[in-house]
Amino acid sequence: MEWPGGELAAVTIGVALEAFDNQSQLRLAGRPGERDSFSLSYGEYGVRVGVWRLLDLFDEYDVKASFSVSGKLAQEWPEVVAAVHAAGHDLVGHGWVNDVFLNQADADAERDIILATLDAIEAASGVRPQGWASPANSSTDRTLEIMVEAGIAWSGDDASDDLPYVQPVGERALVILPKANLASNDLVHWILPTNSPSVFAEGFTDSLSVAVEEGSAGLPQWADMVLHCHMAGRPAFLPTLRRCLDLARRTEGLWWTTKDELAGWTREKGFAR
Repeated sequence: MEWPGGELAAVTIGVALEAFDNQSQLRLAGRPGERDSFSLSYGEYGVRVGVWRLLDLFDEYDVKASFSVSGKLAQEWPEVVAAVHAAGHDLVGHGWVNDVFLNQADADAERDIILATLDAIEAASGVRPQGWASPANSSTDRTLEIMVEAGIAWSGDDASDDLPYVQPVGERALVILPKANLASNDLVHWILPTNSPSVFAEGFTDSLSVAVEEGSAGLPQWADMVLHCHMAGRPAFLPTLRRCLDLARRTEGLWWTTKDELAGWTREKGFAR
């Protein structure tokens, strides 16, 4: 692997802009699958407030991110998706809603979910997503084939590597961008195990440090963070996020890029494994 200009590590920011049918990731009562008004309101914070706070922050730091968008959100809040695109960020397909998973659907329904999501994002923004990240990484054995049929260039549903690579899918190929962010995902460290936001900072700081160290030794690496608008966009998380961005800005030898650009570079160079 090599990065443009011989940089030591690539850095990307993934942002989830999600809609839900019955519940978001935070549920305080009731049974999974039941409609939970409070949980839905927690998720709706992302499109009403959180996304704008993050867009302002990215503009302040002059960085571009890759926004994974639910089809339902694009249909109901097209002006928000259009604003994300107008600010220069990637748009990525992220399922119709984030609490209905691809592995719960048959082949026809899975294809319909993917196409409907891409159509809704394109209708809202004027651009069709190049990438796809399934809700809860819920892809199936069919998903990669459906993706290439739908014109998707890269998939984020993999955790088997540190670096992107090109994977053959039949007679075509798809770029795989693995989950290099499990230690720096606000969902994993703040909501699920109810850790403080500082744990996110520790995961990102350590991941970036190792990426630069290994890059300096001739093995260029990749550091990624994942934010959710309804979580990272809240005031309690912003100071932690600022510390992470400040650290990265002070670090030399980084290629600040987006996932579309990263996938394009990987495909152009033909990196495989």
